[in-house]
Amino acid sequence: MISVIVITHGQFGQELLRTAQDIVGRQEAVAALSVTPEMGPENVTQALTETIDRMGSADGTLILVDMLGGTPCNTALLKTRNLSAEVVTGVNLYMVLSSFTHRDKMDVKTLAGKVAEDGKRAIVLAKDLLMKRLA
Repeated sequence: MISVIVITHGQFGQELLRTAQDIVGRQEAVAALSVTPEMGPENVTQALTETIDRMGSADGTLILVDMLGGTPCNTALLKTRNLSAEVVTGVNLYMVLSSFTHRDKMDVKTLAGKVAEDGKRAIVLAKDLLMKRLA
């Protein structure tokens, strides 16, 4: 099974994982790393290294980060350069749920694409969508 790591600024990732597990149930091989202002890049790298070592899966690791170009993303990209891992930016709740639902059915590259697509599809102007359906 592909492991899933969510790395975000602040506690956002921990809350995403907690909420997703409230919806679909407890998950194995998942972790959240919080990047705080007190942490330097070396601390983030160390935390990610320890998490990958602890949860590493022969099937690969999917890393979901909050934004392109931030410390979580840059650290994940550098650390996973030679690993069976994918990094997807813009994490939202639907992406976490999608990763839980599909991670035992796909390889890590395909899962990353599916999660990215599902995350994009979940972003809509809800009122406009409702008005189209009522018309």
